[in-house]
Amino acid sequence: MRRLRTATVLATLTAMTALALPGAQAVSTTVAPASQARPAAVASAITLPSALPAATAWTPIPSYAVAAHDEPVTYSNGCHAWRAVVTPRLCTIVNPKAPLRVLLFGDSHAAHWYSAVLASAKAHGWRMLYLTKSSCPATDVSVKVYKQTASYPQCPAWRHRVFTALAHNAWGKVDVTVVSNWNFHQVVSASGRRITGAALTAAWEAGMRRTLAALLRSSKQVVLLRDSPDLPGDASQARACFARWRQGAQTRCGAPKSRALNSALWAAEARAAASFPGRVQRVDLTTGVCPASWCGPIDGRYLRFKDDNHWTQTYMRAHFAPLVDKLLVPAMKRANPPAPAAALRAASAR
Repeated sequence: MRRLRTATVLATLTAMTALALPGAQAVSTTVAPASQARPAAVASAITLPSALPAATAWTPIPSYAVAAHDEPVTYSNGCHAWRAVVTPRLCTIVNPKAPLRVLLFGDSHAAHWYSAVLASAKAHGWRMLYLTKSSCPATDVSVKVYKQTASYPQCPAWRHRVFTALAHNAWGKVDVTVVSNWNFHQVVSASGRRITGAALTAAWEAGMRRTLAALLRSSKQVVLLRDSPDLPGDASQARACFARWRQGAQTRCGAPKSRALNSALWAAEARAAASFPGRVQRVDLTTGVCPASWCGPIDGRYLRFKDDNHWTQTYMRAHFAPLVDKLLVPAMKRANPPAPAAALRAASAR
């Protein structure tokens, strides 16, 4: 594994601290770590330009070359946990001393909301915290390795340690936690056999309910975001399709909404969220980008996807950031309601 350049963003890493937790380290660093650098096979080789060129009929924003690596900086600075990692590290992305905290938690389909959550944290002076692991859903289920047949024991091990840390208040209280999952994981039973159909839906609902309960031990509010569409083929096939058909890729490289989105698991997440009234907000920002029951990779001049199922960070900033902000501001207010007038008067009279 080759070492990647240290990222320029501030990342405050708080490894499992001081509570005799498995793998605990009493360490807090204010550097961007390199010990969890991205595997060389998928390392980012492109530095995003500070200003993107105007789109033409044949060149989307971002360009095809840039889009392939238009991903969160956490993929290369050690904050995003890769397959082998079992000890979670909490990264502070921005405003490390701010009293109000927003946490982004889940797999890579939580990670691709990075730029939107970061924009809100910067705009409102919140501390942004970050915990994601590759191909490891926030939902408390066991899965196989992404699009492989191998088991993935590191995923539940990592997630369990996150939940243990939250239960012991190892990282302090969180005001709002943002959660999202890829909805096409290969979920397996306790015996390791893949489950499908009604059994899958039931397992996902129960697992999400356990996850929300664990998060709410430390977080006042949870915002649960719907998964992004799943386009045909794998990452390389999707990128080849985008480049071949260019703006025609919206129809040539897309899929019907019924196939691109997993409505059964989204409904299961809704039932789980309903178990925590007033504390979990379930929001679908995805359906709006699939007009006329069709999900495709093009939105006007923007290329939405970096591959077959991840949003580009360019599109995240341009389209989703304002929508996410409209969710997070009220959630933060719910997490910190104003004190009743009578209590304020009593406090001021002391």
